[in-house]
Amino acid sequence: MILLQSHSRFLFQTLLNRAQNLEKGVELDHHWVEFDDVRYHIQVSMKNPHVLLLSVSLPTPSSETIFVCGPPFGAIEAIKAAYGNLVQILDPPRDGFNLTLKINLSKLPANQEQKHAFLVKVASIREVVLGAPLRVILEHLAARTVAPDLDPLVALVHRPNESFFLFPQADKVTVVYPMRFNDSIDIVLATSFL
Repeated sequence: MILLQSHSRFLFQTLLNRAQNLEKGVELDHHWVEFDDVRYHIQVSMKNPHVLLLSVSLPTPSSETIFVCGPPFGAIEAIKAAYGNLVQILDPPRDGFNLTLKINLSKLPANQEQKHAFLVKVASIREVVLGAPLRVILEHLAARTVAPDLDPLVALVHRPNESFFLFPQADKVTVVYPMRFNDSIDIVLATSFL
């Protein structure tokens, strides 16, 4: 996984509370945004209290980036590899979201440590999804190939309007970090050192 930040603590606590209180048929419907970045929606209905729906809206890429409304390249495979059969990807995702996951809480591991580790992994969905293109590129770099269905220039969105770009080749990957300055003095200082 790409180290973007730690897991979502609110999402983890919500998942943990729900997993510990499965016998209580409480309806759940939360929307929240973390750091003006990723928007989450978590929902559990009374009809099926063991099934949790988690929708994720990813950060908006910068204006230079060609944006596809779905998850980034390699994200579906990364989700399947990280979560296995405990998580199902719903297609199409809910309106206004890039990704919707269906989590069956009754299939969680019985061992408390394994359950805790899995819930932390689910709470790290941002890192799994946004780091997927980098993982694919680095795997192909290790094999000294370039992914055939990959764009020649790949944008990784770190924060809203903050992307960095990867130019994958068979023997190397070039990373471009755009620098934006609002102040003219900062521009002069930056250009004098570059």
